[in-house]
Amino acid sequence: MHNVFEILVDWYGSYGYPVLFLGVLLENAGCPVPGESAVLVAGFLASPAGGDRFHLGWIIAIAFLAAVLGDNVGYWLGRRFARPRILAGQSFLLLTSARLSRLEGYFQRYGLGTVIGARFISGLRMICALAAGAAGMPFGYFFLGNAIGAFLWATATSLLGFFFGTSWKALHYWLGWGSWIVLGCILVVFGLRRLSALSRK
Repeated sequence: MHNVFEILVDWYGSYGYPVLFLGVLLENAGCPVPGESAVLVAGFLASPAGGDRFHLGWIIAIAFLAAVLGDNVGYWLGRRFARPRILAGQSFLLLTSARLSRLEGYFQRYGLGTVIGARFISGLRMICALAAGAAGMPFGYFFLGNAIGAFLWATATSLLGFFFGTSWKALHYWLGWGSWIVLGCILVVFGLRRLSALSRK
């Protein structure tokens, strides 16, 4: 992870804000690039400890815009390419027509919260928009969740980099574990609700 930090610092020194925009855009569109790390490092470089090389307000704005656009790309890839393929009886990644019906039901009930929450969970951030599009989630609801989640994530991650960027390894470690702990709690709550609903039938 320290190598990622050094590489991003070098790229920011050479190319500036476009590194942040492209990193966040590509990650949210589904590409395995370190978009969250790009925001953290940019936030650090905006701090006095990082040399005041960037402006924190611009980092939040650029990360927000790139995250919204990237998720929109992922959504339309799922809606325009994955969904028709699955409905035609073909599979897409791990999705089949049988699983698609369950995915549709899930996004119909929990789509807005899922789009917002997945923004903060490594791995899910890259595939949630694609899954929402494949499930046929209405674009208006998706865009609302996308915008809310992107704003909260861009702001929180930029501020974490700004205030705690000097503790890069610890910050990255706890962010990674924290996101999976949150996911685990969500799954437990969801499972308990399902069991409660089944017991009433």
